[in-house]
Amino acid sequence: MVSKSQGGVIFGILGGESGADGRGEVSVMHTKRLMAIPEAKIVAFADVVKERALKRKEEFFPRNNDVFVFTDYKEMINKIDLDAVEIITPHTLHFSQCLYALEAGLNVLVEKPMTTEVSHARKLIEIAKAKKRVLLVSYQRHYLPIFRYAKQVIEKGEIGEIKLVSAFLAQGWRRMVEGQWRVDPALSGGGELMDSGSHLVDAILWLTNLKPREVMAFVDNADLKVDVFSSFSIKFENGALASVAICGDMPARGMREGLAIWGTKGALYFQEGKLFHQFSNGDVKEPCCLPAPSDPDTNFVRAILGKERNESPGECGLKVAELTSAIYKSAREGSKVVI
Repeated sequence: MVSKSQGGVIFGILGGESGADGRGEVSVMHTKRLMAIPEAKIVAFADVVKERALKRKEEFFPRNNDVFVFTDYKEMINKIDLDAVEIITPHTLHFSQCLYALEAGLNVLVEKPMTTEVSHARKLIEIAKAKKRVLLVSYQRHYLPIFRYAKQVIEKGEIGEIKLVSAFLAQGWRRMVEGQWRVDPALSGGGELMDSGSHLVDAILWLTNLKPREVMAFVDNADLKVDVFSSFSIKFENGALASVAICGDMPARGMREGLAIWGTKGALYFQEGKLFHQFSNGDVKEPCCLPAPSDPDTNFVRAILGKERNESPGECGLKVAELTSAIYKSAREGSKVVI
């Protein structure tokens, strides 16, 4: 058992969001990871559908009467002595829920996207800093060894100045989310770009640390209320260019993703879960000595305890919100948008 006096972190889990495939629930993944961390203790679940919260409790804590269930997240925060919450709910709810938790003095891990509005992202960062609390966005790629390797290589200048980025994401998203909240803009804030596409947008911005200056975009809703296909070009402040395509109606289940980053001294290629590093002499090698893996939940706990830095802070969520907003604006207006 963990207590605050023992240097642990007391958690409440808010929401039971399903994955984009409609099968694996994101909250299950987070719960399992927290349960594997000795310093973490889950004491409450909150969900507007009580049966979902009860199911989660019975699944993981069937004989523990010290784990509570709520249908009102505010009641959970007000009644339980928590250190932190993990927010795993539809996108447009993130802002109000994160804000309430931060203002109550809690540390917050929130699923992507952090917010669907730029002003909301700025507000959350401001409150987290004022309250001196950890605000972490659950962007998985920050913790994967191949992405960590690429980040280190770029920061060391080993591929030189970045000149061009090309990326794509393809997923059978449309069929998997039919009838779910993800196709309701009031809850999702957008379609495939706002959903799985958020991971790809974040990866580009986080890896390169480039600041977008201009964007030109096109989207196709394919008869839905939210985007299914999107294509956009970015010009960064250093003059580098990026071309990105997101397909939400791949003719198969699963997901395919590709990312290439070309610099003046080398390049990096992400292909089907593997990374290839091209050097200035033309040699291409698959790195064999990669950094250790981690995950958002472990980093969250250790950041709260002062043992690690926050590797996916709210600023990452803000950058994604700014670019995503500009992409949608460009597509609506049919013109280039200066960020």
